Amino acid sequence: MISNICATAFNATSRRRLFSALLLVSIALRPGLIDRYAQGTIYTDRSAFAAALQSGTTITFDGLPDPPSGLGRSPITVSGVTFTGADNSLHTGSGYLNNFDSSYPVGIFLPVGKNAFGADFSGGIVPQNSPFNATITVSLDGGQTHAYNFTGQVGSWTFLGFVFSDSIASLVYDDGGPFLPGAHEEELDNVTFGAAVPEPYSLLLAPCALVVWLCSRRRNANRPPSP
Repeated sequence: MISNICATAFNATSRRRLFSALLLVSIALRPGLIDRYAQGTIYTDRSAFAAALQSGTTITFDGLPDPPSGLGRSPITVSGVTFTGADNSLHTGSGYLNNFDSSYPVGIFLPVGKNAFGADFSGGIVPQNSPFNATITVSLDGGQTHAYNFTGQVGSWTFLGFVFSDSIASLVYDDGGPFLPGAHEEELDNVTFGAAVPEPYSLLLAPCALVVWLCSRRRNANRPPSP
């Protein structure tokens, strides 16, 4: 009798430990991730995003002038990616893409078949829009649209990367600036796009942990009451 009680206790303890370990491993295998594949995977760490890529291209905007000097323009196409500003207010002479005093956000159109996009984002202006509350809207080739929000500081960069099972058609980056007077000041740099695949280990371990937990609950429910 004593040996049976000990074995039962040991099994219950072992299941709880296994459940906890699987959850911890699933989290550890996904550094820099803040969402799952149902709505796309969002990366907040560039190195983690780069590790998920099968292939990719990065646009730095270095060496791109502002022709004619000092004036904005639109569209701008680099390495097959097209950036648009509705009132021709895009600049690249500073080594990054800047939407200067615009009434509209920045549009980004990717080449066909790319399901991964990441960039350093900045924006805002003092005092009208600081800190700024930005929205990135992603449109997929299949017709789905997903919006993500983040808060940024004027003069600082925030990395965000996105991976979907479907190809990305376009994105809109809106730093939340007012329409009038035009104070959209979206900035992008180190724009990376390409093809990526899901991370199998993190996607499989969490369901395994759930199965262990459910089995443990079922076993406890079927256990006869102690005399």
